[in-house]
Amino acid sequence: MTDFLTDTLRAQAKVSPGGAEALTRAEAALRRFVWFPEPRHFDVVTLWTAYTHLLTRSPDLPIAPRLGFFSGSPGSGKTRALEILSRISANGQDVGSLSAASMLRIIGASAQTDQPGAFPVTLFPDELDRTYSAHSAGSQDDLTIILNAGYKRGAVVVRAHKDKQQEVIRYPCFGPVAFAGLATARLPDALLTRTFVVHTKRARSEERPDSFLPVAHGGELESVRDGLSEWAAEIAFRIADPADMLALLLDERITGVTDGRDHEIWSCLFLVAVLAGGVWPERCLAAIQAAKEDAADRVDGSASARLLTALRRHYTARPAHLWPVAVTKDDVASAAIELDPLAFQRFSGPDELRAEDVAALLREHGLKQVRVRTAHGRSYGYRWSALADAWDRALPPLIADDEDDSEEPEDATGSLFRQ
Repeated sequence: MTDFLTDTLRAQAKVSPGGAEALTRAEAALRRFVWFPEPRHFDVVTLWTAYTHLLTRSPDLPIAPRLGFFSGSPGSGKTRALEILSRISANGQDVGSLSAASMLRIIGASAQTDQPGAFPVTLFPDELDRTYSAHSAGSQDDLTIILNAGYKRGAVVVRAHKDKQQEVIRYPCFGPVAFAGLATARLPDALLTRTFVVHTKRARSEERPDSFLPVAHGGELESVRDGLSEWAAEIAFRIADPADMLALLLDERITGVTDGRDHEIWSCLFLVAVLAGGVWPERCLAAIQAAKEDAADRVDGSASARLLTALRRHYTARPAHLWPVAVTKDDVASAAIELDPLAFQRFSGPDELRAEDVAALLREHGLKQVRVRTAHGRSYGYRWSALADAWDRALPPLIADDEDDSEEPEDATGSLFRQ
């Protein structure tokens, strides 16, 4: 067989005839039982689901991106999304709440099995807002370490042996994780950079998906999962050569529009899209572009940065000559909740952002509260010149031609594309 013919057959084998069909069936199942406010969210979630199957068959794939569903109020479909995904992802386990110890034991048990395709396990913890709340400060450090470290294959967490003080135990922690919660403001920034974030909303009556009943629909989802698993088992042999895999991960179409951590997570989805073929590569690239545009004038990250962002958006919507000389802490809290409810409506567990929280967050940017005079009298707050100086230093410049202030607050809180 000539080298030319070998290369031709290898290139043709890069696209599995059943790949596009398997992904399309998975997307159809998601659309039947789950509603997302943005169509591109279905592209991202479908590709992420297929990638979990590829991870179990390709031991050289190095990254396991996280997937997060967040909303500003209950009843927005987050838990339903986790329930459906846990049934069509590879080795999915719908675990509800999750502690660091239980996570290590679940992953460790799957790592010890010799059954093909049994590792890694995909975990689906819910109510992450309870884990990362003001009332649990410090108690989630171990879980954060596992979620961040387990993003890369081969990662382990080292713990001292309970009985033999001179020995340590290395727990594997690699594996994909999808989680859900009611707020993102208190999540660690490092975790968010590893995560595709989907902001959900409560569906209108005409948008509501079908009800899901395990006894009636479980078999359908099992068939979808088996289709993805079979496709992954087939395609894994065709990317067994690390050079071939690297060529796809470094494809100029994806390196041209992403870099750094963003390239790490998006290249995983693009790899799936190219191997599946059909319209999926174009849909993946379109999702990246739409997410970039959505993120162009937003800051996702620490709560203090998001507070400054909300204030800037609140006050720069009016002419400069109408800006107040000063603003109280209460007014700052009210503006933040109005502009970014996803972050600040449930900032401290069940409580919204308070004036005391405002003072703590703005201190991170060197701002100290002073006695100010407003239309309502004297109170503690901030001079407007100090706030404006803080956002000029801490936030990226506003986009000059961005005049659209009609977006709904939840759409303004973040995106799938993170810097």
